[in-house]
Amino acid sequence: MNIDDALQTFIVESRDLLQEMEDILLQCKHSQLDQELVNALFRATHTIKGSAGLFGLDHIVKFTHAAESALDKVRCVALN
Repeated sequence: MNIDDALQTFIVESRDLLQEMEDILLQCKHSQLDQELVNALFRATHTIKGSAGLFGLDHIVKFTHAAESALDKVRCVALN
């Protein structure tokens, strides 16, 4: 697999993860927030951040790092 193919795979997988995150957030809107949902959001964000880092997509890494920090605060505050 060359770098262009790998980047296209990253794009496809990131879109899937973003869709998963949107679905979770919509689910949270209609039900109580729970640890499993927050952890799923965190994992999806973490996966996007890690993969973006492999391609030097620093703006995505920075944004997803901020999202991870926010989700970590949600885990610590809202779920305890």
